[in-house]
Amino acid sequence: MHEEETIKQPQERIKLLELENELLKARVGEIEPLKAKIRELEARLAQYENAHTPPSLRRGRNRKKDPDKNNKGKPGQKIGHKGVTRLYAAPDRQVEVTIDRCPDCGADLGAPFRIDSKIIEEIPEPQPIMVTEYKIAHYRCPCCRKEVVASDPGCPHEGKFGNNVIAQATLLKYDGRMTHRRIQDAMMRLFGLKISPATILNLTHRAADAVQSEYDAILKKIRGAPILYVDETSIHVQGERHWIWTFSTPSESFFVIRKSRGMKVLTEVLTRKFKGIIVCDGWKPYARFTNRIQRCWAHLLRESKEIAEKFEEAIPLHNMLKELYEILTEALENDPPPKVRKNLWKLARKVLRQWIRKVYSIEKVRKFIGKIKNGFDYWFTFIINPGVEPTNNRAERALRPHVVLRKILGTLRNDKGTSIHERIMTTLATWGQRGLNCLQMLTEKLAS
Repeated sequence: MHEEETIKQPQERIKLLELENELLKARVGEIEPLKAKIRELEARLAQYENAHTPPSLRRGRNRKKDPDKNNKGKPGQKIGHKGVTRLYAAPDRQVEVTIDRCPDCGADLGAPFRIDSKIIEEIPEPQPIMVTEYKIAHYRCPCCRKEVVASDPGCPHEGKFGNNVIAQATLLKYDGRMTHRRIQDAMMRLFGLKISPATILNLTHRAADAVQSEYDAILKKIRGAPILYVDETSIHVQGERHWIWTFSTPSESFFVIRKSRGMKVLTEVLTRKFKGIIVCDGWKPYARFTNRIQRCWAHLLRESKEIAEKFEEAIPLHNMLKELYEILTEALENDPPPKVRKNLWKLARKVLRQWIRKVYSIEKVRKFIGKIKNGFDYWFTFIINPGVEPTNNRAERALRPHVVLRKILGTLRNDKGTSIHERIMTTLATWGQRGLNCLQMLTEKLAS
């Protein structure tokens, strides 16, 4: 029966044989001379760099070279490149641009012999604020004798500022990444609105309260997600180190800030009922929380590259890991059937097991092998589970705006600011992922 199935699927078998052949080729690199490459890499090691240093902070990285004076090539777009021109907008009004007399001799010009059209897009002049007085009627119900108060969507329940002011101030803070004093200047420049930094904080608090139901709904979605990308990075609250956690899917991002970086945050957010697959780095609390894990190959390859740059013994190992990752991702591009995925999974595990069983003389290489061995069951989850990505880049991308805000703000001042940050950033990120207009959505939440 097994032979019949093999005959029926010769193409899948050929693919497996090709994969095994490519993996065997990678082993040949063990005996190839790499001294020139090692000398080049040793020069880079004189400057600080490791697997966990982001590319923007790495010293000695490639920079723009001085222009080659001998290069006769012309600057600008190359032949055959299709340019992209901004489409003209439909005009809202027309202005006749005419002149009666010649500016040089003063003669009467008469009728023009040609009229050119030029469409200009312009923003309006700074708009003065609108001050509205709401006459709110109170009633006494003749039946139950309760007081009934009329309401209007444009009139907030508290404060002196309208929904548009609240929404704009909130977006300038969390989407525009501006400080309270910069927002104060922007409001005065654009609208002539005088507002204090303390008031701006209160406005963002009202916005956070308005999106509380949306925040809770996103949390519910996260807890039921079949695949979840999780990561964390440090952030300071009152000068003390805390951790901002992201729980991301293709359509939601949920953030919490906690003092802990441990498993209790996972238990709090996801609860013990969570049954999905977590894509993450090698931080130990994830494996303690669940065994349904895909560990990040981007982290693995960065670390193997760093070790290979330091130790010749690790070069074949890095080459094998890189080759294995490329072959597997290419093999999965066409979404093969479950049986092929299972065979790929078995073969990949077999190849990796052979490499971690080798004897390595350098301690740091042995420690790296220990990391691979400890997470052995989590490297190939993406092969047999369609939809699971082999890297945790989705969660890392979700954290980047917070890293920028962290550099601007320095520290969150108190628990109030922390709560505002969590709710606003969660809703803005999720609306952005869903292609929604954040200003419109926030204004609607404030009016509801």
